[in-house]
Amino acid sequence: MKRILKIAALSLIIALSSSLRNKASAQYSIDADITYQTFYDDLSPYGDWIYYPEYGYVWQPDMGPDFRPYSTGGHWVWSDEYEWMWVSDYDWGWAPFHYGRWLYDPYYGWLWVPGYEWAPAWVVWRSGGDYYGWAPLRPGFNISIGFGNYDAPYDYWCFAPRRYITSYNIYDYCIDRRQNVNIFNNTVIINNYNYSRNVFVTGPRRSEAEIYTRERIRPVQFRQSSRPGRTEFRNNEVSFFRPNVRRNGENQYTPQRFERYDQNRVAQNDRIGNNSRNFRNGNNGRRDENINRGNNLPQQGNGSPFERRERVQSDQRDNNRFDRNNNNTDRIDNPSPMRRDQRQLDQSRERNNQQGQFEQRRQQENHQREFEQRRQQENQQREVEQRRQQENQQRQFEQRRQQENQQREVEQRRQQENQQRQFEQRRQQENQQREFEQRRQQENQQRQFEQRQQQENQQRQFEQRRQQEQQQRQFEQRPQPQRQEMRQQPQPQQQSQPQQENGNGRGHGRSRGN
Repeated sequence: MKRILKIAALSLIIALSSSLRNKASAQYSIDADITYQTFYDDLSPYGDWIYYPEYGYVWQPDMGPDFRPYSTGGHWVWSDEYEWMWVSDYDWGWAPFHYGRWLYDPYYGWLWVPGYEWAPAWVVWRSGGDYYGWAPLRPGFNISIGFGNYDAPYDYWCFAPRRYITSYNIYDYCIDRRQNVNIFNNTVIINNYNYSRNVFVTGPRRSEAEIYTRERIRPVQFRQSSRPGRTEFRNNEVSFFRPNVRRNGENQYTPQRFERYDQNRVAQNDRIGNNSRNFRNGNNGRRDENINRGNNLPQQGNGSPFERRERVQSDQRDNNRFDRNNNNTDRIDNPSPMRRDQRQLDQSRERNNQQGQFEQRRQQENHQREFEQRRQQENQQREVEQRRQQENQQRQFEQRRQQENQQREVEQRRQQENQQRQFEQRRQQENQQREFEQRRQQENQQRQFEQRQQQENQQRQFEQRRQQEQQQRQFEQRPQPQRQEMRQQPQPQQQSQPQQENGNGRGHGRSRGN
């Protein structure tokens, strides 16, 4: 019993320690290095891993049939460091949209192939006809040869009006995929990829996009996170997990649970729905074969898809013909002359048929080459027209901006002139007010001066009258003889008036005396 308890306790301790190690392994530093095992472990809760014969372990998200990479559950943002970046709303979006490539399987749907290099988005862009379009890069495509040779099916593309390229709900503006063929033929590849800070970047120019959005595109700021998870976009800042993927020993890592690619089900599905699937995918039977790029992927055959398809059909016909000849040889050991003639006739007919088929294939190849040349010329012509339209739009934008600047300058000058007039008017009014105040003050001073003069004159007259009255009293107080003498004395002429006044006063005095 004790031994059982010890074993149970020991197993519990081992389980707890392993869980703690798993929890600790989910934490990384900002410059952490991870392996493919991190992809296998972190993405397993959100989908299924499948061992694909051509690419190894690929991942299928549990998102349903409406899921499309770089279309559903995310939007585009612009940054000065990496230009256009896809910000995913999924918890697992830190890995499949920035590492590796996407492919579409007719039976399994969209599958993600892991990769080593980080990029803001592994897509190719098209532009034209008032639309921007983008499509995920398939595994094996070498970007060094240029996007002009990228031959993605029409169903891979997502087209949206240019004015909504920065919309948070970009998927709501994506055009119905049934119109992709018409839009594709009216657009051209944006072949301006480059490596900025050892990172693959591409997409339309910011200045061009601002013309169509009619607003300034604010660059986002980046902040690296230390744990996997959803890319956070808040206050014009993007927080994302960007570890380095080690390139050595990837074969030793495997998912804990995976299923193998079932070729029987896929072949049965191809036989049942081949025609409808080709029409639905819109690729007219084109195969997903292209030039390979070193990303832990096996090398594919060289040549165009048309040439490879013709070689496969020719090999099949040769094998069938060889089997048929062997069967005929086994059946006829001693042929008769009639049968020998018939066999020679059949062989002659077969050679003629082979020659006709060879001529037909050669004609088809010539037609295909002519078609490719015409398509290249049309693409070049579209590119020239697109550049011309962009230049014209840029000129019109510059002209409108110059006109707006001139209009603003005219308005500013007009406002300054109006302000200057108003200032002059106010200054004139103030000067007039000052002059009016000065005149009023002068008039008040003049009135005060005149009043003071009148008061002084009145005061003088009063003093003079008082002096005259005093003299009159003194004269009347003197004796009679002195008054007579004083009267007899000659008086100055200038005092005639006062004497008259005094006489008048005396008369009054007499009248009083009387």
